[in-house]
Amino acid sequence: MSALEAALAGRIDRPLLAPQFAALAAEVEELDVDTFLADPGRRARIYADLARSLRPDVLIVDDGGESSLVADVLRRVRAMVDTELGVVIPGPGAGSIQPVLAAARSAAEAGARVIFVREDGEMPDPRTLTPLWGSLKFFRAVGVLKAPWAGELPKGPFLPCVTTPIDAPHALAVLPGEAARPGASTALITHTEDLAGHVPIRDLPAAVTRLA
Repeated sequence: MSALEAALAGRIDRPLLAPQFAALAAEVEELDVDTFLADPGRRARIYADLARSLRPDVLIVDDGGESSLVADVLRRVRAMVDTELGVVIPGPGAGSIQPVLAAARSAAEAGARVIFVREDGEMPDPRTLTPLWGSLKFFRAVGVLKAPWAGELPKGPFLPCVTTPIDAPHALAVLPGEAARPGASTALITHTEDLAGHVPIRDLPAAVTRLA
């Protein structure tokens, strides 16, 4: 059983660290974010270098990008480092689950082991996301539901991502640059959003350290 699978099952040794700096990495080569994110080769090289130096447990390589580009970045990074890879994808909201399923499957097939599903709206029918969790389980990927109401849902085959620890296995989202205060059941620690615009690249190592 991998550390990710153990975390989902509630067997927690220490929280896994999944800092969110996919866009901030543009500052490494002094590029604007849009130019950087459009270049999968450059992104892969920078992400691999940061994975080696910062040693996160989960390297998040994208937040809401186009599926084919994200898959390209994932494959390139997977060839360079052994770090578990993750992506953030938007949830269905009030729309169809099909685009979300397609994005999640594409990312998982390309090597993502952690799929963060971001929902900013009101709580939908929990059954809406059931096909997504089943699909991720098939690909041996872990689903993390990043939503304000995630901790209110019944326990399921995913980690709820919350901003305050709860008495069940969960991921904890921390404001950019802030220190984490995990609870006994915190399985993974990430940021509420990408560090770009909040933390300069020179302070990235310290921001990652504050998650531990």
